[in-house]
Amino acid sequence: MKFTVVTILPELIAPSLTAGVVGRAREAGVISVDAISPREFTSDKHRTVDDSPYGGGPGMVMKPEPLLAAIAKAGQGHRILLTPGGAPLTQARVQELAKLPHLVLVCGRYEGIDERVIELAIDEQISIGDYVLSGGELGALVIIDAVARLVPGVLGEAASADDESFSAGLLEYPQYTRPPELEGKAVPAVLTSGNHAVIAAWRRTQSMQRTAARRPDLWRRFRATKADLKLLPPLRARTHVALVHHPVVDRTGTVITTALTNLDIHDLARSAMTYGLAGYHIVTPVTSQRDKAEHIAKMWMADEQGEHRAKALQLIRVADSIETVIAELSAAYGQTPTVVATSARETSFSSAARRTSEALIAETTTDPAPLLILLGTGWGLAEALIPSVSRVLAPIEGASEWNHLSVRSAAAVIFDRLFGRPA
Repeated sequence: MKFTVVTILPELIAPSLTAGVVGRAREAGVISVDAISPREFTSDKHRTVDDSPYGGGPGMVMKPEPLLAAIAKAGQGHRILLTPGGAPLTQARVQELAKLPHLVLVCGRYEGIDERVIELAIDEQISIGDYVLSGGELGALVIIDAVARLVPGVLGEAASADDESFSAGLLEYPQYTRPPELEGKAVPAVLTSGNHAVIAAWRRTQSMQRTAARRPDLWRRFRATKADLKLLPPLRARTHVALVHHPVVDRTGTVITTALTNLDIHDLARSAMTYGLAGYHIVTPVTSQRDKAEHIAKMWMADEQGEHRAKALQLIRVADSIETVIAELSAAYGQTPTVVATSARETSFSSAARRTSEALIAETTTDPAPLLILLGTGWGLAEALIPSVSRVLAPIEGASEWNHLSVRSAAAVIFDRLFGRPA
């Protein structure tokens, strides 16, 4: 495979590629790396490759003519501009680039390059991260290293790349070598068991746990196999939602008990079913209201025309208090649930840890304890009367200053943020 780097500092490229697997691959002729400087295509004695930007402003801009000439000299290839404004580099994209015969890596400097160069001679723009470097050379070296490792013949064992971080959408599992014990820390016994199936399962579980905890953004995109689900059941399968009618407050802050509605019962059950939640609890101390909830659910479940809707209504449970729900879940799972409050106010549940949706997923995915999400009716949960809350989700914020979604709308947004598939 061939790499050509277009840069005004070619001396940065070659010395960085003399060691390691990439260096050995160059020596063996498996890959080749050349550098071309735009300065070779200037006509003034100072070999000027930059000029002041039209419209004014700080810094200088790389001139188009020398840069276009250098890119043309590189010959046929996939032309990539290294720029903070490019698409983030991913392992999936690296794997695609490794299938191409020639990459031309164009390195900007100063404040950037003339936009017309991009329009005329660039096929793709890539960023290696959300930060700014002095130029694109380090980014070009990153691409060369990442891509070259996937070229046949570069790695001593081709399978090595298959288990690495990101190759399967997950971070890599922890690695160990001799000695078996170091400063009181021992190698996990499973790795010395000799049971390869058990070792493979342990490594897969570790990869999933690490990804969920460290990179919730990757975890949301990961699609678990049936075997994965046996190793690490999904968080949604032990997540319950409770629609709380008491204790809640009215607009004056007085603690009240609200009446349930048919729509809340029906629509929240459908949302819970859509996102794969384990249960939907309706909490009210009023016996007649609990009876009414059960009656409505049974009525919908008896509808033979609404099979899927009937399944959703089967998720409904009624309880006289939040404490009762917690006790039921503790008995069912053998562990006390993590109780998460929701609120439209930033100041609610000030003693509880505030979490974004991604942070909550990262924190609870690998915790076997059930998750209980509380949705308040009226004007919100009476926080002083709910000491079991240990987490509170950050409020849903729209584009306007007005923020008063219905509980059904808020629930759908919360469920989608936690368990919805990314676009």
